Amino acid sequence: MEVQVAPLRAWDDFFPGSDRFARPDFKDISKWNNRVVNNLLYYQTNYLMVAAAVVSIVGFLSPLNMLIGGTVVVLVFMGFVWVSHNKDILRRLKKQYPTAFVVVIMLSSYFLISYLGDVMVFIFGITLPLLLMFVHASLRLRNIKNKLENKIEGIGLKKTPMGIILDALEQQEDNINKLADYISKAKE
Repeated sequence: MEVQVAPLRAWDDFFPGSDRFARPDFKDISKWNNRVVNNLLYYQTNYLMVAAAVVSIVGFLSPLNMLIGGTVVVLVFMGFVWVSHNKDILRRLKKQYPTAFVVVIMLSSYFLISYLGDVMVFIFGITLPLLLMFVHASLRLRNIKNKLENKIEGIGLKKTPMGIILDALEQQEDNINKLADYISKAKE
């Protein structure tokens, strides 16, 4: 299946007034995770633009350290995904605690970068864009268009870059299983 880039969402859809933002229900982690995953899929191009702006600014100020930091994070991420696919216990942990998995990747990257170079580049160039994405995805309420787009991605009719990353983190399978359960219940 061909990978498609998600469209850039309008600014008033991406960052409207406070009526479209709400604090997530911290007691229901699965609902919060669902909101984050769905917003990451829906606004992925907007997040990419914000991250590119921050990375560009930091990269302009310290290009070599930004290149080293980005390379370390990508290699650590690929290493952790590879190991978790080959070790069942790590695969189960990644599926149960996806946030902890990302935190371990970021902490491992931090320690490697602190050994190799500038920690501030890591904090502002890599961690800040990820934090901005996570905060927005956690607080942004979903709309009907968001839900429809996510169902299309979830059943495999469309494949996007963020969908590939979420598949590597094993966050997409739950959405597909929920949809299959819903369809089987609707048939009965």
